[in-house]
Amino acid sequence: MVRYPNPPLHQIRPDDLATRAGTAEAFDISESAVKKWTMLGLIEALPIPGGPHLYHLPTVAKAELATWQNGANRPARGGRRPGWRVGQAA
Repeated sequence: MVRYPNPPLHQIRPDDLATRAGTAEAFDISESAVKKWTMLGLIEALPIPGGPHLYHLPTVAKAELATWQNGANRPARGGRRPGWRVGQAA
């Protein structure tokens, strides 16, 4: 079961969708991170038969926030250091 499921298709706006590369760029992460989150069941691509892998950006934002709060080690954002708190500047 996907931890952060997409809303029903009729509730998704086209401007909230992005390819794997666009999703990675929107959140300053690598494309391999998006692929890994998909394989781990955190997020899912929209079920478009024969189409590109499209991701719902607000759903990916929830997964990205949870990953960040759980100590994702990203040098650009400072990662998690001793004494680090959510909302603290890097």
